[in-house]
Amino acid sequence: MNWWKKLRGQGPEAKVVKPAGNHIENLQTHPVVSIQQIGETAELPVWVDVPPEEPTTSTFNGLLWEVEPMGEYLYFLAGNFPKNERGLLRYASAKTIAEVYVSFEDDVISVDRSEMQRSSEIAHNEMTYSSDFIGMQAGEISAFAHDRTQSAGYARRLATLSVKDLRGGIGYMEQADEFNPGPWVRLLWSKNTETSQGLRVTKIAVRSSDADQQFGPMHDLLTTLIDRYQNIEDHPLSGAVRM
Repeated sequence: MNWWKKLRGQGPEAKVVKPAGNHIENLQTHPVVSIQQIGETAELPVWVDVPPEEPTTSTFNGLLWEVEPMGEYLYFLAGNFPKNERGLLRYASAKTIAEVYVSFEDDVISVDRSEMQRSSEIAHNEMTYSSDFIGMQAGEISAFAHDRTQSAGYARRLATLSVKDLRGGIGYMEQADEFNPGPWVRLLWSKNTETSQGLRVTKIAVRSSDADQQFGPMHDLLTTLIDRYQNIEDHPLSGAVRM
């Protein structure tokens, strides 16, 4: 039944969208939207908050700017996003973000699985743990990563997640490196699940480029989101786009 739904275009696969013009022209023709904050967590405004037992209708389309959608269905989004002149949240301009989404895109799932596995193995061999940084700020963590890399002569920027139960998923902590030299830290977790609509990846990320951002609340938030969204229910989803 699943293959027939996909053949008829009723599955969750994203619609490919090709912008008509450049980003300035596309923004000028974009309708004005009114996106309201619906809550707050870890001192971050919350914009999307869908319970894991319910289907989500939120996608990147019509919500976020400064990012290319890749077929994401949003369940949770928090961050200090500024808004552009059309009212869209400027994704790349936020200093601190927490997000939970699912995707059914084959290439997205394949790349995620490969990168998560490789990075988590490297992190394990580094013998560094995310709990080592509790009490530090993002800027201090980045400085530590730079010093450690320079002393070793190779990139040492990954750490194992100090989460008691990864709930069948995989994750790691990522710090600033030579390609992201500013204050920058990210916590990642993902899980692959077989659903009636095909293979689905659930992705949770909490990141910050704010030098003064305390790492402890970020770590706590990731743990809370893993506990909450570890097993998102299998609902038919549609409407995602990718560019």
